Amino acid sequence: MTASKRTAIVVTEAFGRSWVWLSTLSLCAVGFSACTSDGDGGAALGGSAGASGGSSGSSAAAGSAGSAGASSGAAGSSAAGSGGLGGAGSGVATCPAGALFCDDFEEDAVGQPPAAPWSPSTNAGTVAVDSTRAFSGSKAVLASAPNGPTYRRAFIGLGSGSPIFPGAASEMYGRAMIWLEAAPTEVHWTMIQAQGPAADGTHNAEYRYGGQHGTGRLMANYETNNNVKTDCYDHSQTVVPTGKWACAEWRFAVATNEMQFWLDGTEVQDIHVTDRGEGCGGTDLNGQWLAPPAFDNLFLGWEHYQPWSGDIRIWLDAVAVSTERLGCPAP
Repeated sequence: MTASKRTAIVVTEAFGRSWVWLSTLSLCAVGFSACTSDGDGGAALGGSAGASGGSSGSSAAAGSAGSAGASSGAAGSSAAGSGGLGGAGSGVATCPAGALFCDDFEEDAVGQPPAAPWSPSTNAGTVAVDSTRAFSGSKAVLASAPNGPTYRRAFIGLGSGSPIFPGAASEMYGRAMIWLEAAPTEVHWTMIQAQGPAADGTHNAEYRYGGQHGTGRLMANYETNNNVKTDCYDHSQTVVPTGKWACAEWRFAVATNEMQFWLDGTEVQDIHVTDRGEGCGGTDLNGQWLAPPAFDNLFLGWEHYQPWSGDIRIWLDAVAVSTERLGCPAP
């Protein structure tokens, strides 16, 4: 099928029955709490704002993040994901069967953040629908982080009331087409983040994909807030593509404390983490990448944690989230 505005296919867990949404109007009409705005910083959607995490893979201590926000969805067990799906030209539909949610932003207003169930989450950055470039159609979301001496955040987020939760709370597969104009050098940055409250309720646990060393080298990152110091890292030799559309896919799994990443249909194996990575900046959890009992927020876009002299611009399109691997959309 072809994508239509915020099409969510067979979301059964939230209300004990199946729904198929074809518009923002019908999403908000059934009372999703994601039809509200969120705070800035490291806060969950609906939570309070705070400062962001520190640099990974260095001697610096991890920074703090915002306090936990919306309550988590129910966790459950699920099997490991399947492989063998094709790359960006494989012909997978823009909104494939089995997706909990997908969006191509074609019905959103240019110059404004995308409509519900998305919520903007920004700090010294901006997110807005843009017509400069698009993977398909004529629109995509542009996340902008201007140069300067401080932390920048430019995310769009899906919270606990959105179509992806609680369905993807215990195991989440996602994909997004990304166009990064230029990558920073030696700056820790994030483009994909899922989080949820820890089992003891004292902090959020955050699974992230982004990068750090060199110019655009990819990295897996585990971070916690509220003065629980972890800031764990696992670096890749692969660099993020710039100046072209690339397909980013991810998997976050609660049961195994596991995260995986695919680039243009091929797994980046040196940032496939199960329970532990290369190291940590803090030792409060003894090096474990302890997933929350349930993820309840997903953020896409851009965040960086040290000063950078250049402007960052990244476009997002053809976003889809599921409980199984979906593959990349057809060009």
